[in-house]
Amino acid sequence: MKIKLPDEKLKDLSQNLPTDASGMADLHKLLKEIKKFTGGKVEAKDIHKTLGNMGLELTDRELWGLLKTLPVTADGKVEKNTLLDYIKAFPGGRCRTSKIESILENLGYELEDEELEDLCNHLPTDDEKVKLNTLMKNVEPFRGIKIHFDEVGDVLKNIGIELTPKELWKLQKTLPITSDGKVYCSRLLDGLKTFQGGKILENKIENILENLNYDLKRKEIQDLRNHLKTDNNGKISLSSFMGTANLFSGGKINASDTQLYLENVGIELTRKESLDLLNILPLDDNRKVYKNRLMDGVKTYRGGKVNISKLDDVLENMGFSLEEEEIEELYTHLPIDEERRVKMVKLLDEVHELLGEEVTSEDLENTLKNTGLRLRLKENTMLMKSLPLDAAGKLYEHRLLGDIRSLKGVELNVNKLGPFMKNMGFNLEKEEYLDLLSNLPADDEGNIEVNVVMDEGNLFTGEKIDMSNLETFLGNMGITLTEDKGMELQNKLPVDDKGKMYVNRLMKELRSLEGVKVSPNKVNTFLKNMGIDLKEKEIQELKDCLPVDANGKIDLNVLVDEVKNITGEKIPIEDLKNVLKDMGVKITNKEHKKLLKTLPVSADRKVFEKALLEGVKSFKGGRVSVSDLKNVLWNTGFRLEEKEIQDLQSHLPVIEDEKIDLDTLMEAASAFTGEKVEANDLKNVLRNMGIETTEKEQLMLLKTLPISRDGMVYKKRLLNSVKPLKGKKVSVKNLNTLVKNMGIQLEKEDFQDLLNHLPIDENKMVDLNVVMDDAKAFTGEKVNVNNLSNVMRKMGLVLTDEEKQQLLKTLPIHADGKVYNNRLLKGVKALNGPRVKLRKVKSVMENMGIKLKDEELEELMTQLSTDDDRTVGLNDLMDTVSCIKGNGKVRVDSIMEDLKKFKSKGMVPLHKLMKTGHDTKDRVIGPMAVSDIKSKFKLNPLTKVPSSHGKRDKDLPGSLPCQNKEKKLNASQMQAFRDAYNFFNKDKTGCIDLHGMTCTLAKLGMNLTKHDVYNELRCADIDRDGKVNFSDFIKVLTDKNRFLKAVVPEKEKCLDSAGNPGILLFEILSKLVETSALPRKAIMEIVSYFRRKFQDTTSGRSWSPYTMGYGKRRFKPDICTPPSSSTAAFANAARITIMKEKDLLTFLEELKSEESY
Repeated sequence: MKIKLPDEKLKDLSQNLPTDASGMADLHKLLKEIKKFTGGKVEAKDIHKTLGNMGLELTDRELWGLLKTLPVTADGKVEKNTLLDYIKAFPGGRCRTSKIESILENLGYELEDEELEDLCNHLPTDDEKVKLNTLMKNVEPFRGIKIHFDEVGDVLKNIGIELTPKELWKLQKTLPITSDGKVYCSRLLDGLKTFQGGKILENKIENILENLNYDLKRKEIQDLRNHLKTDNNGKISLSSFMGTANLFSGGKINASDTQLYLENVGIELTRKESLDLLNILPLDDNRKVYKNRLMDGVKTYRGGKVNISKLDDVLENMGFSLEEEEIEELYTHLPIDEERRVKMVKLLDEVHELLGEEVTSEDLENTLKNTGLRLRLKENTMLMKSLPLDAAGKLYEHRLLGDIRSLKGVELNVNKLGPFMKNMGFNLEKEEYLDLLSNLPADDEGNIEVNVVMDEGNLFTGEKIDMSNLETFLGNMGITLTEDKGMELQNKLPVDDKGKMYVNRLMKELRSLEGVKVSPNKVNTFLKNMGIDLKEKEIQELKDCLPVDANGKIDLNVLVDEVKNITGEKIPIEDLKNVLKDMGVKITNKEHKKLLKTLPVSADRKVFEKALLEGVKSFKGGRVSVSDLKNVLWNTGFRLEEKEIQDLQSHLPVIEDEKIDLDTLMEAASAFTGEKVEANDLKNVLRNMGIETTEKEQLMLLKTLPISRDGMVYKKRLLNSVKPLKGKKVSVKNLNTLVKNMGIQLEKEDFQDLLNHLPIDENKMVDLNVVMDDAKAFTGEKVNVNNLSNVMRKMGLVLTDEEKQQLLKTLPIHADGKVYNNRLLKGVKALNGPRVKLRKVKSVMENMGIKLKDEELEELMTQLSTDDDRTVGLNDLMDTVSCIKGNGKVRVDSIMEDLKKFKSKGMVPLHKLMKTGHDTKDRVIGPMAVSDIKSKFKLNPLTKVPSSHGKRDKDLPGSLPCQNKEKKLNASQMQAFRDAYNFFNKDKTGCIDLHGMTCTLAKLGMNLTKHDVYNELRCADIDRDGKVNFSDFIKVLTDKNRFLKAVVPEKEKCLDSAGNPGILLFEILSKLVETSALPRKAIMEIVSYFRRKFQDTTSGRSWSPYTMGYGKRRFKPDICTPPSSSTAAFANAARITIMKEKDLLTFLEELKSEESY
């Protein structure tokens, strides 16, 4: 067949090829396997597209990272199979879940439907995408040896694991059995790690560990044995064994470093306590211990203190995955000393009180048996999956019982009602129990749904009142009952031995009585006893619409019905996601949990419909399809006309898949609320706010504003259109009026704070857009800063005591100790040294209005440099986020327009240059068009040129006889150049040869002839060994003459390798910086190095800002305008990239001043 395979691939083919009993292979299967080794080639420049068609998505930075490692041939191609092999081990990238089957097939995995379904069930796919490395990790068990379905029990028994017939059946139900009745052995063992049930033989522990790929030393195995409880038959619980074995995984730490390591986590031990702890830990021969085992030892030892500012980190490292609300509850019960420390023993006691005992598989069986749910839950594997396991796979008693309360679709037999209610924490007396039983709708077999039981059971929670005070209690709600009605009510109510009854149960019974009336002035009290919290305005509106009888009273049932119209129905929290989906709002599982934290959930785990819709309006998460826009607006209470909807939609940033971020939509829609004004009176309306407009501006507003059919326009929408008008200012005396018209009600402290921070000119005027932006700091929710340390902890911010004091001095704190959250964050950003906990980076960014996609967050984490406390500087964080998201893009439309008008002496008009830039392809700065400029660093503009320009050598020889003495590179600079050098393809000796340079140029899309490449290598080969090693690389790039030749080429020369040799390495370096192909730190060091180098050679001449990229490097001999250089482009591009708009404007002014001279 003329196919030649290397021995290694031939061996791999032979091992994976299925054969029959006679050792023969099917021809079609053979050809299919061979195809995997001969998949053709892919153009390096098309790799992104090729992977995208497969369903794999890489960011630009990830793509460059992949290209750096791929062996690219001289013709700029990569073997497809080689590409796919590299992809399997690639740390980045995301896979579309809809294409997982295709992706796996391309990567050489052939999974059957059952295996594919099992794989997908184990993948975290909230965002319809999954990390590539997560996919590869989860697919790994689907390799290797397969065993027959019937052999599972025997295989496990041989290893040392015993299952009862029921347990074996339960395990087999969870395994992906293929059409041939087999399952991968690796998948079987992987499933055992989370299996609830089974026993292991004590004398087979080492064999089991080996099969599960644990590599433990003798002392560690003995320590593991000491943790395990063996029954009378020499057997150990499988789940207990798996949990303990997990302590001996992950990284190890030196015994001498444990005290410092724990201190960085937040656990402080004295020297004696540290030694005592080490005495109970299993240290290996190198005196190292697993970090997981260390933290387990800390829990056992129970000594030392915990730094309360690091409480979240301590809990996480000890394996307690608590929700924020649980941490808050825990925090309120901790005895914190003056140094903000708490004893470890106290912390562990409070955690136990909060979570209850850890539930083992045996405990789970007993709990479910006691609640009467064991058989019903065991038959439903999906319900078993819904049990509240934390991130470490642990289950705690209180969480289990809490989750059982909301189970849907599970029935309970009335014979088990008593034990069930007791286990759920209800302490019902006989009369109450009988009353509950009589009100439950059991079927013919005596079964009731658990969630119905809990709904009725919640009537027996909360406050109780004495039956003798019933008349007074009713009177406080404005309810007077006749003697007959009073007796009827009392006869229906269950009273305990002390003559008391539950208020919730009373309120339900009141609603069942006919003809009960309520006094209008007592409506508020009635609603409070019903557990309904309405705003004063809503209560007044309710009273106004309720009909009253001749005695001025309201019918109770009419009142309840009208309240329902305001609050809406009650929605079970487990149904919220589907309710929002029907509205047109899609949220992930993570966002669902996040949303619940913001909603007022009642004791029966339900939320009023109105509360849900109000919560949605301020929720930072969720997406809306463009096609569902009208539906979502209507459901959230926005009644917009068609023209207003069109205007709204035209201003919305539509992201991928025709979707819009929910919070972006809600913020934009808020402009269509509040007061409306006459469109034909805009001038006076704005003048009353202190804003003057010209006739031209008024005409423009009338053309662009969404004016409704009645000729009106929303005032907020009007202000949004006025804000971008150039030069608009407002007088300080009109600020309060303006802010009120924006819909913001400022308290005295807030207004004074706003005034103190505004840049007011000598005429007592301030820019309109500045006012409108700064006023937004006084919107949203408020936080209580009386305990600022706790507020900062919740946010994930770390401040020193001095910074906290400084912050408190600057905040406009209200009488109740609260301040707007937005204003608080603004104050934090103004500090010099605040730090952010790494685990809270995403939430901190969201609080600051910056949304990070998962892939952006991953990239961010790789770019951040953290300290031992796992924190990062807020300023560094913001800079890096700007770099990744491109939020630092400079809006330079107007600046460019001004620059185009320049006709400075000896300079090419910029408008011609701009045209040249647009018309020329493949230039170095092509990808760095204005729309793509990213804010990476901040450098001052460079406006000088070296005096030596035009006086240096015409040609540079291969050796450097005229090389200037350079300052030695520091370690950071050396590493930066090493990162650049590592990008190049090299030979076996690690040097850049002709082939390596050609492949590198192909990767970068740079086209040179082989002759040009050879000449460039000859110029760069300082030691004349025919190759470019790292020493040559450094000498060329740090040589001043070569640098100057690359930066500002001679006027009479064209940029061509033949006419201007020796600068190729500078051009490649420019390309690497420009495309962010190097680590951020390396780019920063390189840009800073060359900037300083350029400044060291200045003597007053201006450096033309119009030098462009090298294009395709072949200019006609008679066309030498403009003289161009990639390194000049690099320096200019880096300079503009780094500038903020203010700096760019300063640069523009400098150019203007030069023109005047």
